Amino acid sequence: FSRHFIDKTVELARMLFSFGLITRATHHEDGLTRESDTTHTVMLGIMACAFARDHAPHLDIGKIAQFAFVHDLVEVYAGDTNTFAKDVSHADKDEKEREAFARIKAEFHDSYPWIADTIEEYESLSSPEARYVKVFDKILPKISHIVNDGVTVSELGHNSDSLRIFLTKQLEKIEATYGADQDEAMKLYKVFNDELQIFIDGKNIWEKSKWKRTYVTKKDC
Repeated sequence: FSRHFIDKTVELARMLFSFGLITRATHHEDGLTRESDTTHTVMLGIMACAFARDHAPHLDIGKIAQFAFVHDLVEVYAGDTNTFAKDVSHADKDEKEREAFARIKAEFHDSYPWIADTIEEYESLSSPEARYVKVFDKILPKISHIVNDGVTVSELGHNSDSLRIFLTKQLEKIEATYGADQDEAMKLYKVFNDELQIFIDGKNIWEKSKWKRTYVTKKDC
């Protein structure tokens, strides 16, 4: 191997260490630790492949795994954009990620062309596997919100009503675009839309009743 290739291999490892330091809006189960991009990537890869084998066997699990590995890699330079936030700018997100992709391609395409090629194929959504991974990527935050007891939902200022609006709009968009031919993944997506909404509705009812009991008790005193 050439000196250039060896140096690029070390540079790639350094970039991937940096990728592991990128944090997302979602939390771990403790409600304090931010989920990292690498944790999310591993979760997506394992869960998407495991679900596909039994419920979408017509899809190529190898391609699913490859797309899962790179689906957020541009965030190593662009950072994570929280699309669940109320003031998110999708135009800024797209521009930052285009610039990040160009940088990754410039830095590694001569030695590791698979990286940019796979990102490009995933982003094109030209294959059913890419569209499947895109849908599955939207399922995981809902599971994370349940696991962390709704901490992220609350932290971002959402309640039952605003969550319902967000989930409805997201569902409509996905059904009209990349999720249109992903029946199996969309079925799971809808299950966890409902699960999250029920979970947050229940928490809000409990919090309101707790506040009411506290208020009445203090007033009576």
